[in-house]
Amino acid sequence: MNNHGAFVVTSLFFILVTALVGFAAHNGTRLEISQGYEARITAMSEERQELTRQVAELKSMWVREVTVTAYSATAEECGPDPLITASMAKPRPGIVAVSRDLFDAGWVFGKKVYVKGHGVFEIADLMSKRYTERMDIFFPSTDQARRFGKKQVTVALLAS
Repeated sequence: MNNHGAFVVTSLFFILVTALVGFAAHNGTRLEISQGYEARITAMSEERQELTRQVAELKSMWVREVTVTAYSATAEECGPDPLITASMAKPRPGIVAVSRDLFDAGWVFGKKVYVKGHGVFEIADLMSKRYTERMDIFFPSTDQARRFGKKQVTVALLAS
């Protein structure tokens, strides 16, 4: 082989080696990047699962299926002083009484609640200790309260 042929073979050899080294370096980088993405995807998946759990927990705290009844300002329904609520306000349309378990869970005086199919009300009264998971809508007359009856309804505590 002459010098020219040796030069060509040597050049081709170096080109081949350089290409292989570059290919290996590129694949190694791609592998590192791929592993980085996989780690981030795994972390994001775990974050998503945690957020889903938190949303479910919040939903159970702020949205509930409860028994909804009605009351009016009578001594039979409210005790010896029917013209004052547990929050020291006068009973009026647009207020509700909540059971003490709801009150203890943050459904407190002054907060607004949405009662599906009936509207938005303000919490201003408490129900007797014997009731749980329950809400009482105030009506001005006993007849209206009786007509309302007893219902299972979805209610939501609204943000202040």
